[in-house]
Amino acid sequence: MPIRQIAAAVDYSPAALYRYFKTKDELMAALKEEGFRLLMSRELLPHLPSEPSPLERLRHFFWGVYDFAKLYPEYFYLMFLDRSAPRAPRRSPALRVVREMYAHVGELLEECVEAGDVMPGLDPVTVYNVLVWSVHGIAAGYVCDRLAEGTDPDALAHAVLDTAIAGIRSGALVGINTAMRHHSKARPQARHPRGRNPRRGKPARPS
Repeated sequence: MPIRQIAAAVDYSPAALYRYFKTKDELMAALKEEGFRLLMSRELLPHLPSEPSPLERLRHFFWGVYDFAKLYPEYFYLMFLDRSAPRAPRRSPALRVVREMYAHVGELLEECVEAGDVMPGLDPVTVYNVLVWSVHGIAAGYVCDRLAEGTDPDALAHAVLDTAIAGIRSGALVGINTAMRHHSKARPQARHPRGRNPRRGKPARPS
């Protein structure tokens, strides 16, 4: 993402941004950290029933990813789609927030097991990966304006998330662990055309 585009998104001039950050990488790292904190805060939105079940709270947490993409498309693009942005270091504040999200999902999953909504023995990281990347596909399609003409993005996001959760409840992930067991020395970099600027949108409204 060009520095001018970043500056325009946060309503600063490029020169003003460089007064606070020495390099573009430092600026993008700070924006990513703020973006992840905003993403985590979507769990706190008052869209839940007064006494939600553990499964409803788990669903709401992952709906927040899609809601975040609609409300903050520039952040979503920078955090997940912009290949020019450097990957966050292992000990970066941004990844610390991601670890907090993993832990939160683990707690919700335990509550779902106790309530009898899902089977015991599921790997929390695998559940997180399956649900978050299911929603990410719709969110990316929305942000990059790549959904088919006439598609209702909210309805599609509901359908994808509900289908993924139904699969988890059926036991489809029992015994599956998506953690990487082998790390290759080099990962080939695929070439992707640069997408259009992410569009601004209204926050999603779960039904």
